[in-house]
Amino acid sequence: MLSLLLVLLMLPSCSDDDKPVPTPPPPPPAPETPPTLLSINLKLDSQLELSMSEDNVYTLKGIEGNTDPYFFLNPLEEDVPEECCVLEFEYTLAEDIDNFEIFFVNAKGVVEPARSSSFGTVKASSEWATYSLRLKKKRKEFDWGYMDEKLRIDIGSTDRTQMQIKNMKLRVMNEEEKKAEEEEDNIINEKLKYEQSIKDYLAKDYPCAVTEVNVAADKITVTGNCTGEGTFFLAEIPTYVDLFRINKVDDAYKIPLNKASFSETVNRRRTVDGYEYDGLLSRWAIFKEGAEKDELVSHARYADKVASIRSIEALNPAGKKGLGGIINSEHLESDIRDLGITSATINICPVLFMHSTKQADDIEHQYNGKTYYFNKSFLEGNLDAPLRIAAKYNVAVAGIILIHPASALGADQGIASILQHPDYNVKGTYTMPNMTTVESTDCYAAILDFLAQRYCTKEMRITHWIMHNEIDGAINWVNMGDPEVATFMETYMRSVRMCYNIVHQYDQNARVYIPFTHGWTQMAGGDWYRVTDMLDMLNQYSKAEGDFFWAPACHSYPEQLGNPKVWNDKNSTFSMKTQFVSLKNLEVLNKWVLTPSNKYLGTHNRSVWLSETGTGTSVTPTESDNTYQAAGFAYGWKKIKALEGIEGIQWHNWYDNPAEAVLLGLRFQKGTGKPEAGQPKPVWYTYQKAGTPEEDEYFEQYLPLIGISDWNIIQEIPD
Repeated sequence: MLSLLLVLLMLPSCSDDDKPVPTPPPPPPAPETPPTLLSINLKLDSQLELSMSEDNVYTLKGIEGNTDPYFFLNPLEEDVPEECCVLEFEYTLAEDIDNFEIFFVNAKGVVEPARSSSFGTVKASSEWATYSLRLKKKRKEFDWGYMDEKLRIDIGSTDRTQMQIKNMKLRVMNEEEKKAEEEEDNIINEKLKYEQSIKDYLAKDYPCAVTEVNVAADKITVTGNCTGEGTFFLAEIPTYVDLFRINKVDDAYKIPLNKASFSETVNRRRTVDGYEYDGLLSRWAIFKEGAEKDELVSHARYADKVASIRSIEALNPAGKKGLGGIINSEHLESDIRDLGITSATINICPVLFMHSTKQADDIEHQYNGKTYYFNKSFLEGNLDAPLRIAAKYNVAVAGIILIHPASALGADQGIASILQHPDYNVKGTYTMPNMTTVESTDCYAAILDFLAQRYCTKEMRITHWIMHNEIDGAINWVNMGDPEVATFMETYMRSVRMCYNIVHQYDQNARVYIPFTHGWTQMAGGDWYRVTDMLDMLNQYSKAEGDFFWAPACHSYPEQLGNPKVWNDKNSTFSMKTQFVSLKNLEVLNKWVLTPSNKYLGTHNRSVWLSETGTGTSVTPTESDNTYQAAGFAYGWKKIKALEGIEGIQWHNWYDNPAEAVLLGLRFQKGTGKPEAGQPKPVWYTYQKAGTPEEDEYFEQYLPLIGISDWNIIQEIPD
């Protein structure tokens, strides 16, 4: 008994604190946030016939003549949880939606292009299908999702819409969508690093410099200076090589440097992957040799001087009236003569007249030892004929270079697939030309060489070259995906410099123009860029890589295209910080080009062409609307005429085109069978009187419409 007691006493005691604590059961999973249900507003203007059945199925039908169908959702009844960021609905659809666009409308109900985003196509389906779209980033970007806010959804550009929608909602992401969002975030972070590397390059003060690049017929001479410790070399950077992704420069492109000041001469052409590449297109930079990565120690520089193949005297507009988008029309010669036209633009779409293999009617063009083919009949009918008429009247013509993607109707698939930028997405009407391979670069250069050789003559003359269309809206008009602005501009500048250097072999007086919309400090569309940011970057590139004669080509439409009362544009103010630049406040553009820091080489004005500008009405105008269209032009003309920095206006559109969802023509639409088809509108007669002795008397009729007593309308722009 005693021994048992001793054993028990020797056993460790077990207090309440030492008792094992049972593991609590895991908490139940948090309930998933329920979706926010959405409904379509059947009463607000929609450019559609809208109806709803008893089982909450919406039917959407297009209205003939309305090619901008859209609809509004009802305002949110409460704040949407942050995690509800996937728009989803079920639908049937007769034809593909070519551009599904969403406007994120705030509680005030203002529909702003800058608060919109395009999401590409929606595929047709005769059976009920589900459409889902991640909007997490867009909700954050536009700070959208609060009570009383709503969405406007634009569904393409056709009046043939036949669509049904049901079960529309905002819901949380599923696991697959979360993974896709994470992968997208990683890609975005890499893009932002690349973007910053370009900005750092432009802002950096490098210790070394390439000071001049002189391109002769067969040789290139590069001069410069370098300082510091290490082993330095001069490098050629071909157009198809990305300066910001170079680790080690290929030995074939390196020239050792042994002196602080240098002048090196090399052969202009070299063979690369079976192509003869022309160093005229390259830029040149100094590097310091590194073990694993060569260090860039200078800005790169393009050609300063280019040897002439032939010369032609300068042709500058004799007046300020121009015509946009000239075509081989029965009215071309008479309108040039009767309207006093001295400048014009013409669209040039190479993939529509260039062939990858020789066709029976083709012109052969040799470029760097390779043969390219261009359709003779197309050229003669669409370019030669209007350019010959323009040349007859000494009209200075700007060619607008537009590159269609491979999906475009009529595009040569072989050529279009080579020229389409690898990052192009379906949102773009046109693509940035592909300059990422020697093959695509050679093809694009051959196009520019062919055009310059053919149209830098007295008989068929292109004097100015507009590089693509509305670059602040690049996602639509120069698509290379949706990069940040510096990334876009780095590629865009390669295209601009290629054109400038190639054309200057045939016309030393040629200029290149940079096309912008009426945006300024405000983006004119969703996923667009600010014009002021791009202009600043153009100046930075000119300073860093050698200046050249570029100039702005602005599309200074009224803020609302269908409202010609441009004098009422409330966001076009007389300030260098204005949101928009329309015909109302052209003084802003004038001041910009006359500012010394914005001039070519600090001394020459970069005179503005209003290369696509006009006033317009809705597609169903009254007689009064057409009169106001003329009054809007008269108001703008008085400014154009008085401002030194505005070289001229190229009126768009020559003929009314309802497909633009607005009527901008000097003439009524052709081919309608109506008595007025193709005939002059009131604005045509006003345009005719502009710049003539009859101008003042004729323009008096517009003063009371505008609400002013005289044409003393030029405003000072404060610093």
